[in-house]
Amino acid sequence: MKNIISLAFISLFLFGCAGVGAKKQADPVLLSNAKVIAGKNQVLLGDFRVSFITFDKSSAKAESSMFSSDSGYARSTLRAKLAGVPDSVMQELTDAAYQDFVKKLKANGYTLANGSVLTANGEWQKLDTEASPKKITSSFKALTGGNQESSTFAPSGKSLIKLNVAKMMPYQVYSAANEVGMPILNVNYTVHFVYFGSETDYKANAYTDIKGAEYSAEVSAGQGIQVVPGSGLDLIMGVTSTFNDPNAKLSIGAPVVVPGPFGRSNDATSGFQKAANTFSAVMGMVSGGASSAKDIDIIADPDVYAANAKKALLEANQRLTSALAAAK
Repeated sequence: MKNIISLAFISLFLFGCAGVGAKKQADPVLLSNAKVIAGKNQVLLGDFRVSFITFDKSSAKAESSMFSSDSGYARSTLRAKLAGVPDSVMQELTDAAYQDFVKKLKANGYTLANGSVLTANGEWQKLDTEASPKKITSSFKALTGGNQESSTFAPSGKSLIKLNVAKMMPYQVYSAANEVGMPILNVNYTVHFVYFGSETDYKANAYTDIKGAEYSAEVSAGQGIQVVPGSGLDLIMGVTSTFNDPNAKLSIGAPVVVPGPFGRSNDATSGFQKAANTFSAVMGMVSGGASSAKDIDIIADPDVYAANAKKALLEANQRLTSALAAAK
């Protein structure tokens, strides 16, 4: 009897699950160091940013266990690109999310201090900023298949604080918070346009058979807007020391999901890639290793994309501001 190994890369996070057989769904909001929030009713709004993912990929691989004598494998990759959403739509979404956040913050009992308190602060003035939008593209895409790409926006008329090498807020933000004596809120959201999982529109498969062993790997993708886990809010009060952390963090646990199509999906796999897939499949019968890749373009209806993304962002605002209010 053949030894069969089958692997499907399935991201059940779309439905709020941690994984197959998970006993507990992720919490809507994760809160760290809640005690520092109590009594902090007046706040400053520092950096507000929304990152829109425009390209992403996922892979699956099936192979023998480390104790097997078989060396075969199958690897499958699916690459998805968002098209049809102009920068103007993403800017409007960022502005709407910002305005709604301020509104919900006030509705939950917070007073927003005048921004001049920050702009007049010496530490804050030392911060480096970046123009909005900031676009991240893939390097060596033709060779590597590309990395995640995104466009990050600040509200109209504002700049983005330049993050440090660890992609965190620089030291001056913490120092400024300590000097002004009130919390600085920094908000960041990441909006994704696709999910990799089951019951989806497109699938990529890789298969090989050698010495009586079969290996198959599958990865699939479908349309769906979500504010992804890890998005959230930092409440900064000062510099962290060995014995004291005056800062709190609220982050999205279970993703905020607006499921369903917002455009049309096209198979964009090039003739070169299709030929490479075929060649790998043929060679896999000899070498025992096969790889396959597929590209899809999701051509969005910008109005539907905007409506779904706005719904997700406003729900993310609701989660965070409600959690802030409950902790104060």
